[in-house]
Amino acid sequence: MKTIIDNIELKVGKLIEKYDQINAEKLDLQRNNNTLNVRLQEKESQIVDLQDKVKLMNISKSVDTSKEEVKSTRLKINEYVREIDKCIALLNK
Repeated sequence: MKTIIDNIELKVGKLIEKYDQINAEKLDLQRNNNTLNVRLQEKESQIVDLQDKVKLMNISKSVDTSKEEVKSTRLKINEYVREIDKCIALLNK
């Protein structure tokens, strides 16, 4: 009878140890998942920024950039950047 109780206690101890191990692994995976989600959001933000830059480059290429119009082209690009920044700020609210 005592050996049966000892075996049960041993198995319960192993189960508790296994539970603790799995719980620690779960917490580690959750932290890793949170980190990856943050990195994903950062990458998505970078993608949006790069897409905006590509649009600006395409706009600047489409505008005639003769020597006389360089200043006006830069002003237009700056205006577009300000408008994009306003839109991003509104989206972030």
